Amino acid sequence: KEKLNIVEEVKKSLDIFHESYISYHPEKNEIITKLDKIQLTRIVTNLVTNAIHALQNTENPYIKVSISEKGREVLIQVEDNGMGIEKADAPKIFEPKFTTKSSGMGLGLPMVKNIVEAYNGSITFVSSVNEKTVFSVSLPKE
Repeated sequence: KEKLNIVEEVKKSLDIFHESYISYHPEKNEIITKLDKIQLTRIVTNLVTNAIHALQNTENPYIKVSISEKGREVLIQVEDNGMGIEKADAPKIFEPKFTTKSSGMGLGLPMVKNIVEAYNGSITFVSSVNEKTVFSVSLPKE
């Protein structure tokens, strides 16, 4: 763990993506937290990559990444207007090897969940099929 400005680090994580429909909305210029930089990057890049996959064949696609502070927690949200998550799949999405994609091994979200929980954080999502999905990661600041 190191002290870092999560607003800057998430921005750096997003720099690897070149999709014009990805937007970044930090609540502040600086939110200091103690996390491992590489683990934070894994969380963000995995959620954004999944959102990109969910947007195939979507008209006017968007991915909105936002960061805010809530008391002693930092909240990272990744929202997209892609295909959404079917109700039947929802309970399984954090299970290893579960995937709805034709490629991939279904290890991304379980890995993200493990990282988040190792920091005593939580990850949740809300999804409406063919409308939008929002993944919310809550992490303690210390």
